[in-house]
Amino acid sequence: MKVADAYSMICMVFASNFANAITDEAIKKLQPTWMIKTQNLENEKGNALLARALMHCKAEEIAADLDNFKVACSLKFFRQVSDEEIEHLYKQLNFDKPFTNLRATHVSNMFALLGAIFKNNTNEKTHTILGMYLVDFFLPSLVLFAKFLRYNAKTPYYQAMGEFIMDFIKTLKANLGLKIDVK
Repeated sequence: MKVADAYSMICMVFASNFANAITDEAIKKLQPTWMIKTQNLENEKGNALLARALMHCKAEEIAADLDNFKVACSLKFFRQVSDEEIEHLYKQLNFDKPFTNLRATHVSNMFALLGAIFKNNTNEKTHTILGMYLVDFFLPSLVLFAKFLRYNAKTPYYQAMGEFIMDFIKTLKANLGLKIDVK
């Protein structure tokens, strides 16, 4: 599997985890470790939280947690992007948001676009779009969203997602040479 395909797959996992709450059946199928192992501290923390969530959390608790912070899933909550500019970007890129019931700025739609860009990152033009999307639109809000989850999610499941998102951001920054602050 190519790295871009792996990144695309991770984006879709994140997208689905914030579009809808996980079911008890899906929880039973999950492994207690994240799909990608890195040397980042966030990966280690995320794996510990995920293991704890799989042992102790029920789908109803996870759904209630998602419902409690759903306003922050629309990344316009962090005032770094607006629905209008993201809708405009989607039109420019000829991207149809897959989660049509969610706002353009919803983290699920924004992860879906990132996944599509990774999947189609075949030339210099798409590589330029990738960098522009990450630095100018997605990562500034995504860093704040990950931190929000760390401190505001009630279940270890979504706390783990916050850690894994931060791990993913740090991995992207290092591997793509992005100029963005990720403190």
